[in-house]
Amino acid sequence: MMHGVTAMLAIRETKAEDDPFVLSCSHAGESAEIDACSARRAPLLRRLRLGGAVALGAFLDGETVGFAHGVPIEISSWGPLGEGILTLPCLYVMKKAARLGAGRRLVAAVLEVARRQRRAAVATTAYRDLAGAEWFLPAGFFESVGFDVVAERGREVLLWKRLRGDAPPPRFLEPIYQFEPVPGRVAVDLFWNGFCPTSDIEGERVRRVCAAYSSRVVLRENCAEDRAVLLEHQIPRGVFVDGREVGWGYEAPEEGIRDAIEAALCRHQPNSSGSSADGANLGRTDVRTPR
Repeated sequence: MMHGVTAMLAIRETKAEDDPFVLSCSHAGESAEIDACSARRAPLLRRLRLGGAVALGAFLDGETVGFAHGVPIEISSWGPLGEGILTLPCLYVMKKAARLGAGRRLVAAVLEVARRQRRAAVATTAYRDLAGAEWFLPAGFFESVGFDVVAERGREVLLWKRLRGDAPPPRFLEPIYQFEPVPGRVAVDLFWNGFCPTSDIEGERVRRVCAAYSSRVVLRENCAEDRAVLLEHQIPRGVFVDGREVGWGYEAPEEGIRDAIEAALCRHQPNSSGSSADGANLGRTDVRTPR
């Protein structure tokens, strides 16, 4: 852009040519893993659009510089729960566009979509003090554009903006996980969804690592795109190795997954008394605490 020339920022629904940026969260072409993830996610986003979802893009002098998703709460695999609400599960803006108000304009566009669809509100799950990722859905930003806090849980903040006075508020997902041991084998419970690229990539890594262990590891998948699965467990993303959750915030590294499985295999080995090194962990475990 030439000095003294005013930048032109436009907001519109995305088109097919915008998909590489949106599907990869701006990382198209950076790795084969990311591009493969985008290819897997494309059919899902097309199906979501048929159900009323929308992807809105921000364009600075024709260049894609941000996007936001609006997804009806009834088909959102990322949560929260509720009725008649449009969720805003993802908002991303490049730095050079943020100072031009791209984020605010994208949120305004999502609100307009909700009004056209006669939705009662727009809701999002945002975060406070997310070390190293302060840019990711910051709660303070949404408060600055008129969203109200519904509930807070640790660093998670559930916010909404009412469009009708009679709207019932959204609710956090409340994870329910029950570990069922598999005699003589390490059980890996994978909870994933295809909407979030981090979860999609993580799922592929877990599958590759588990496959290398053959009969010593059993992988049990729970996909949140299946509404019944989401409502039963209310866990859109998670990896549990013999009942113990493992996570890194970003996509689980294959080495980390492998280390967790190796540690579980060691716990399965009998000690001098003839019992397992961690017998308590091989029993049935119920987890009903917020993640």
